[in-house]
Amino acid sequence: MARHDTIDDVRKEIVERWQIPDWSKIYPWLHQPVTVKILFYADGPIQFDGGAFLGLKQVMATLTTDPYFWVQFSITTVHRAADPSADHSGLDLAQALALDAFDELWIYSFDAAPQLTAAELAAAKTFMDDHKGGVLITGDHADLGAAFGNLPRAGKMRQLPAPDAAPPNWNDTLRPGPTAGFQFEDQSDATPQPLELTWYWGGVLWKRPHQVLCSPLGPIDIFPDHQHEGEALAPAPNPASEWPGGVAAEVIARGTIIDPGANVGRKIGVLSAYEGHSASVGRILADSTWHHHFDINLRGLPGDPTRTGFVVPGTSTWLSSATKIEHYFVNAGVWLAPPGKQAAMRLAAWWGVLWDAHLIQLDPGLHPRLLGKAAYDALGRYAPQCTVFHWIWDLVPVSVQERYARLALTLPDPPPFFEYVAGTAASQLMAAFHGNANRRLPETPPDLDRVGTVLDGVAERALDSLTADLEERMRLVRGLTG
Repeated sequence: MARHDTIDDVRKEIVERWQIPDWSKIYPWLHQPVTVKILFYADGPIQFDGGAFLGLKQVMATLTTDPYFWVQFSITTVHRAADPSADHSGLDLAQALALDAFDELWIYSFDAAPQLTAAELAAAKTFMDDHKGGVLITGDHADLGAAFGNLPRAGKMRQLPAPDAAPPNWNDTLRPGPTAGFQFEDQSDATPQPLELTWYWGGVLWKRPHQVLCSPLGPIDIFPDHQHEGEALAPAPNPASEWPGGVAAEVIARGTIIDPGANVGRKIGVLSAYEGHSASVGRILADSTWHHHFDINLRGLPGDPTRTGFVVPGTSTWLSSATKIEHYFVNAGVWLAPPGKQAAMRLAAWWGVLWDAHLIQLDPGLHPRLLGKAAYDALGRYAPQCTVFHWIWDLVPVSVQERYARLALTLPDPPPFFEYVAGTAASQLMAAFHGNANRRLPETPPDLDRVGTVLDGVAERALDSLTADLEERMRLVRGLTG
């Protein structure tokens, strides 16, 4: 298969490589996947298929292969000017957002000007604040992408102007390619740049990267490289009118410059994230460059056998290490979804694994810690571990999460509250739905609201169970003194 075939060809390649089944045929009792609607919006010479950067086929194909049974992505492409491969052309942002009830906006902006009009800003504010729509914003060096610099919050999460496309101050994240030295075309070879990640407490994992950088293959610690990236920032959360609740963005991945023609050793922000849901607005990801997404970086230069992107020449086999980059795209699509879609995805996943071999053979009366580990493993078969962490931990009120996180940092062996939460959730679901004697698979799924109702009170019951167990242990220990 040619490396630059249609998006359908790329999608077929991904389905075969990821071994994605037809979920509805294999598991007819599953819920319909939660549909997340994404608006891809571009300007300037950027095209969705073809053009100077060869398009965004790899990204769009990855998202639309339905890799998990609990989510599917629907993409609408809009170009501000003209792109023959776009679904719609000649629409400003307000007109584009009015096309559908989108959940996310992915911005691929080349233009430096003009900035968004008052009408566009009003539409964006409604989308980001009222609908809690997620935004992924990109650009590149200097003022590329500055046309979106006045987009609330998101526009401040990329440096404008960024370092220019010339040494010595450029953000050159290239790694040497097939020829000596650092060549611009090395961005299209099979050698990625390594990332330095920000780490967080993660339940059973204890340490995890941000959710968008967590893959079934491990931490997503590589990105495509590029000679003159922009830079992702974590700006101070002011003014308060723009950053509600004082919630700040943070840099979650950094790259390091090694090109001797640049500032060797300098670390740059490659990806920053804003947890808007804690402030009752949409989430944001800011990427230092759209070159992390373009086919010219991912699938290589046509006609150059030494720079084939992450595709093995002759076999069209995608490098296994680079599959992490595809997981980043899917994770971004999941993480940026509004809170209502987040809850629906969590419930659909919990229902699905209830009938997995890991859980269907177990008794709901099993000790919650043991049942929690089984539930964690079952969920982990169908989602990245960091997503699973949130499907469990988000059942706990935020105030309790914060208190426990502080406790966990002070104790060498903190109590296993996370496992108890997972086990209690599984127990309540099993007791409610594994009701028939033979635990036969259901013909149809229940309403998701019912699944959610069954999970009510999980955190409180888990805490009660954990407290009772700890008190019993203390009683037994005291008994040793006679």
